[in-house]
Amino acid sequence: MGARAYKYRAYCSKSTASVLKTQLKTACKLYNKLLHAEEEEYRKTKHAMSENELRQLALDLRKKNPEFQALHSQVAQQVAERFY
Repeated sequence: MGARAYKYRAYCSKSTASVLKTQLKTACKLYNKLLHAEEEEYRKTKHAMSENELRQLALDLRKKNPEFQALHSQVAQQVAERFY
C-alpha cells in the first residue's frame, strides 16, 4: 500500500494578506541592513561577523527602529540565522 499525500491550502482575508506582505517587506529590509552591516564590518576588519553578533545586531536594530518593531524578536533572530 502506497503512502498518501494530502494538500492543504490556506485562504486568508485581505487584511491578513496585507499584514503578511508588510511583515515580509520589513524582514527583507532587515536582511538588507544586516547584509550592509556585514559588508562594512568585513571592509573594516577583514573578518565576518559571527552568528551571535548578527542576532544581537538584528535585535538592536529592532529596538532602535520602529519600523522593525512590526516583527517579533524571534522573527528578527531567524532572519539573522538565515543570513548567516
